[in-house]
Amino acid sequence: MIIICREVDKNTGKIAVYPLDAEVTDRLLFVLGLRAKLNPELTYYATTKAHYEGFADIITGTLKQRNVTPAAVARIGGIVQI
Repeated sequence: MIIICREVDKNTGKIAVYPLDAEVTDRLLFVLGLRAKLNPELTYYATTKAHYEGFADIITGTLKQRNVTPAAVARIGGIVQI
């Protein structure tokens, strides 16, 4: 598994999308879920490494859009918001 972070800079509005270099554990998922609730500029998504490697451009392009809807995430397939 791999975690992808979508970070919106609240000063400039610039959107960064990048994978986290960390082992995915239950604790990490719990902590990131809390962090996302407390910090609305951060959103985390989980997917498999193989899926990310195969569709990195599509995932990044979709998540860099100004408004990311659940329908847009569903169209990617294989990725879930934490």
